[in-house]
Amino acid sequence: MLPDRPLMAPDAAIPFALVPTLTPAEVARLRTAFAARAMAAPTRRALLGDARLFVAWCGQTGRPAMPASRETVAAFLAAAAVDGRSSATLRRYRSSLAWWHAAGGFANPCAGAAVAVPVLEPNLTDAAMAALHSFMAVAQRGYAKATLRATAADIRLFAGWCGQHGLSWLPAEPATVGHYIRELGSSRKPATIARYLASISLIHRAAGHADPCRHWSVTLERRGHARAVGSERRQAAALTDAMLAPILDRLNPAQPDRPKPLKPIDLRDRALLLVGRDTLARADELVALRWEDLHSVDLALNPDAQPGEATIRIRRSKTDQDGEGAEAWLSAEAVAALVAWRAVAPRWPAEPDGEGPRTRDGAFLFCHLSRSGAGERMSPAAVRRVVERRTGDANPLAVGFSGHSLRVGAAQDLLAAGVDLPGLMQAGRWSSPVMPARYTERLRATRGAVARVRREKEKG
Repeated sequence: MLPDRPLMAPDAAIPFALVPTLTPAEVARLRTAFAARAMAAPTRRALLGDARLFVAWCGQTGRPAMPASRETVAAFLAAAAVDGRSSATLRRYRSSLAWWHAAGGFANPCAGAAVAVPVLEPNLTDAAMAALHSFMAVAQRGYAKATLRATAADIRLFAGWCGQHGLSWLPAEPATVGHYIRELGSSRKPATIARYLASISLIHRAAGHADPCRHWSVTLERRGHARAVGSERRQAAALTDAMLAPILDRLNPAQPDRPKPLKPIDLRDRALLLVGRDTLARADELVALRWEDLHSVDLALNPDAQPGEATIRIRRSKTDQDGEGAEAWLSAEAVAALVAWRAVAPRWPAEPDGEGPRTRDGAFLFCHLSRSGAGERMSPAAVRRVVERRTGDANPLAVGFSGHSLRVGAAQDLLAAGVDLPGLMQAGRWSSPVMPARYTERLRATRGAVARVRREKEKG
C-alpha cells in the first residue's frame, strides 16, 4: 500500500537527502544535477513528487531508497498498481527513479523491473457470473457515472489487496474484510472506509453472494476505526461575498485605471464566479450549464425583478439523478459578466467532423482555455483550479479553497441575511438539512442561545 505524499522539510528539497545510506557528497551531487538540469516545470514537479512517494514507501517497508535494488522497485510498482495507479503513471514512476539514480551516479534499478500484480480470478459460478453481468448492464443506466467509477476503483483496490494476501475477494469472508479495514485504516478516513465497504457490499449482492459487510465483526471493525481515527470531515473554505468582492473587482472590465485589458480567461473566470455565487451550483452542475437554458426574467410578470436578471436551468444534480431539473436565479451582474464572456468566447465548428464553418456557439456556458486551444466544456477539477488561482491572486495566504467554496460561502451569506434552513435548502437544492447545517454551523454558533443570553447580560 502506498503512503500519502508526505510534506518535506524546507531544507530537504531533494527527497533523497533524507536517505541515511547516502553520503553528503552523494546528496550534493543529486542537488547539483537537479538544479542544473533544464526541464519544464511539470517535469520538475513530477520528479520531486515521485521521489517523495518512493522515499516514504521505502521508509515504511524498511528498504533502502538509494541505491535501490530491482526487487525494491518491482515491489514499489506492484504496490502502486494495487493502489490503482494507471499504466502511464507506473511508467512515469520508473522513468523518475531511473533519472534520479543516473543523476546520483548509481546503476539503473528499473531495467527489467516488472510490475508483479497477481492474477485475480473470482470464484464465480456460472449463475453468479450471469447475475453480475446482468447487474452491470442495468447499473449503467441506474447509477451515476461517478458512482460506477468509484465502485470500480474500490473493487480493483480490494481485489489487488486480496491477491497480495492470497485471499478470495469474490466471495470474500467477513474476516477478510475486517483485516482489510484494519490494514487500510491507518491511512484512510472513516468516510473512505465506508465507501469501500459499500462497493464491496454492492458487488457481492450483484453476484448473488452473501454480503460480508453485514456481518457483526465487520460492523464493529468499522465503528472501531471511526472511533480511533475520528469522523470529522474537512470543509472547503467559504468564499463569501466579502471575500469575493476584491476578486471580482480585479476581473471587472469596467474597472478604471486598468493597466492592461483583460484576457478572455479573466472574463470567463469572473462570469463563472458570479454564476456559482448566485446559483449555489456544485462544480459538476456549474460546468454542465448550457446557453440554451439561459432566459431573461420577464419584468411584466415579475414586478420586483430588476432589468438584466435571468434564470438558468440546472438539468441534473447530485440530489436529482432522474433529471427533473430546477431553475436558478442570476443577478444582473452575473448576466452582464456572461454577456462580456460570450463576446470573446471561442466558437466551435458546426459539424462534428470539424470541417464546418466556425459559426456555432459552444453548447456550455464555460469552456476550457489553454495555450493548446479551447475545449467546449470545462471539468469540475478546472473549477477548483479557477477558485484556487483567483483567491491566491487576491490573497497569497489564502488556503483551503476549492470548487465547493462558492457554495459554502453563498450558504453562509444567505444565513447571515436571515434566510431560514428550509429556504437555504431550497436555494441550494439540498434534500437533507445535514450539509447546509454543517456549512453554517460556525455562524449559527455565534447566533445560538448561549451567545444571545451572554450578550444581553453584558449589555445590562
